[in-house]
Order: sequence, then structure tokens, then C-alpha cells
Amino acid sequence: MDTTDAVAFVHSATLRELPSSVERAVRVRVLDTLAAMTAGYRQDGIDIVRRYALDRFGGESTATLFDGSGTRVHPEGATLANSTAANALDIDDGHREVKGHPAAVVVPAALATAESEDSTVETLLDAVYVGYEIGVRAGLAIHHLDGVYTGTGSWGAVGAAAAVARLRDFPTERTAHALGIAEYHAPRTPIMRGVERPGMTKDGIGWGSYVGAVSAQLAASGFTGSGTVFDEVDTGVVAPFGDVHHVTEAYLKPYPCCRWVQPGVEAALSLAESTAIDPTSVETVRVHTFEEATHLRTRSPDSPEEAQYSYPFPVATALVRGRFTQAEHASDVLSDPDILALSDAVELRVDEALDGRFPGDCLARLELDTESETYASDVTRPPGAREQPLADDVRREKARRLVTPTLPPSAIEKTERRLRDSASVATLLSPWRT
Repeated sequence: MDTTDAVAFVHSATLRELPSSVERAVRVRVLDTLAAMTAGYRQDGIDIVRRYALDRFGGESTATLFDGSGTRVHPEGATLANSTAANALDIDDGHREVKGHPAAVVVPAALATAESEDSTVETLLDAVYVGYEIGVRAGLAIHHLDGVYTGTGSWGAVGAAAAVARLRDFPTERTAHALGIAEYHAPRTPIMRGVERPGMTKDGIGWGSYVGAVSAQLAASGFTGSGTVFDEVDTGVVAPFGDVHHVTEAYLKPYPCCRWVQPGVEAALSLAESTAIDPTSVETVRVHTFEEATHLRTRSPDSPEEAQYSYPFPVATALVRGRFTQAEHASDVLSDPDILALSDAVELRVDEALDGRFPGDCLARLELDTESETYASDVTRPPGAREQPLADDVRREKARRLVTPTLPPSAIEKTERRLRDSASVATLLSPWRT
């Protein structure tokens, strides 16, 4: 594979010629991302990026901010703000092999451009598909060549640029430059620093998506790139286009926290339900998992980001409150003495067998010690994995919960129907534009 192959794919791929499962996966990710963005705007701190978009991106106000206000700004500003909001809860879709969040970086750029271009839903879905596939392959190639684990923004920019180029019907040469500019200018995102010292920077998704959109605009104006990572990887590192549809191999997240934590949260909820154990009687919680997850050591988070990038806190919260949702990011929960006491009792241990299965599998098992007994979970895979997908009613309920109270829950069914009807993107987005 080289840049020429990637550009040809951007121009030619269409969901109409692929199995129905591929189009369905794309539609599911668009809906999931819309819901995640809407809830993300209710998180503390996202108003900073929203205000920046409003202050700096006036003029061509053709793209919606998905905060429920109906406000529109320049497509580049909407891309930046919406993609930041999409990852604000850490409940956006993800892909195990590339260890990141393709939809959150591709979908906002595609939506902003599609709305501005007055595109059809069919055209939007094709663009999201090519952006998703290009982005994941760019990430796999970059990780292979650099040997450093960088977050979504570092490779997602290429996917965002691909989606914008497709929607704007770029000629071949401009598409090649858009991909090259995006990769060269994408943010460096040292993800393990963000894991160990969480901040709003997170996976660099907002800036990655923004860089992709701006790179496409620069290419349209004659700015040139210098090839892409696809020119540098050996055959076999990245699957040929058409052989694998990465969008069908991705996962959805039921809980608003790092994916690495989710098997532990699921195991905790399962143990709590099956044993009816009193959380105040738990003396020790041992989490056996893969090595990277043991770096999520924050026990007393002071912010939603620290709660999302903690392993002890979500597990303790799940045991004490029987859930871990956006409500558990609130300040009164972050300071709950019962949760904090149990969070201090959580031990993180590397399990060699589970470590060997990462990143293909994201697994954990828990042991809870009381004074008189030890309770143990099975090895647990988080719901939403491709081997254990969320049932349709579960993912819809997740989306309803995320948009409420910004929008009525019925907005989800309405949007899902319009994603199937090939209506205009303006009609699709009408619940957010009123």
C-alpha cells in the first residue's frame, strides 16, 4: 500500500457495494458519536472550547454545535468543538488494534463539512467510512514505524482529512496533499503521559480532527504535503483496502471511562449483583489485568478527566453505587468518603496471561476480600467488544441517556431512521438545529 492506494480508496469506496454489515456499522458510529458529543457539552470544561469556537470562528456559520442550542459556526470551529465534546466523557467508540477512538475524530469533521456542503446522508456515510478506514490504517502504520504509542489525534487527523476530501470531491492530487499535510501536522499525543497525569488534552482528538479539516482546506488552496506514512510501511503491516473493514471490528463503550477500565467495572457490577455484597465490608479489591491498565492509578480524582483515567475510582464507584455513568463524574461523587475509602483498597496487578492478549483483548478479573470470605469474578471482557456487541436496545438506551436532558430521548429514534433514509444532512441534524 502507498499514498496512491489510499487516495484511490478515498475517491472510489462506496457503501452501496459493500456488505450491509459495513453500512450498519457506520450508521451506528455516527449515532453513537452524536450522542457522545451532546452529553460531552454538559461536562465541566468543554465550555472553554465552545467559547473559543464562538469567539474565533464566525463568518461562514454553516456548521452546528451539538450542544442543543442550535448555534452554528464556521465548519473548522465546529469540528474542533464537537470533536472535543465527543471524547469529553470517554464514552466514544474505539478500535482495539489501533488503541484509539476513530469515530470521535472522523465523524465531527465529516458532519461539519457535510452540513456546509448540503450533502446527503448517503454521501456523509461514505465519507465517514473512508475516513474511519484511512485513520485506523494510518494509526497502525505510525505505531509500527515509530514504536511509540501515540493517541488518536496523531493519526486520526489523516482520517478526518480523508473524510473532508471525499465530501468536497477533491481531485486526486489535492486529496494526496490533504492526507500528507494532515499526517505531517497532526498533534504529537504521548498517551501514557495523559494516562498517568490526566487533563483535558486526553487523546488529542479535538486538535486531530481540526488539523484534518484545516489540512484539507490548505490543500484546496494549493498547499502541498510530502507523502504519507503509507509510502513507508512494508506490505503486511496494513491490510489492503477491501480485505478488512475496520469499522466492523470496533467497539462501543457502555461506561464513561477509559476502555482499559471497563472490564474491571463490568466485573465489579457483576460481582455486586450476584453476591449482594455490602461494599462497606470489602477490605481489599485486587484487579488482575494487562500492564498498561495498571498505570491508571489515580485514587482520589479531582476532575472528570482524572475519574475517567482512574482504575480504582470507577471500580469502587460501581461497587458502592451499582453504576458508573456521567452522573458519577459530579463533584459530590468524587468526594464521596465511602467511594474514596474503597478506592484506596484497590490493588492493580499485572496478569501475564491477560497482558499477552492485549491489545487484541481488553480483559480483567477481580477478587474482593472481606473479613470472612473472598469473592472472585470470571475473566471479564467489557460489553460492546466485537466479540460481545451491545444489543440494539442497549446501545439505543445508552444514546437516549446521553442526549437527555439536552434533547428529548425521541431524538435518537428519529435520527436513526434518517440515517437509513438517505435524507439530507440538514434533515438528519434537525433535532440539534432548532
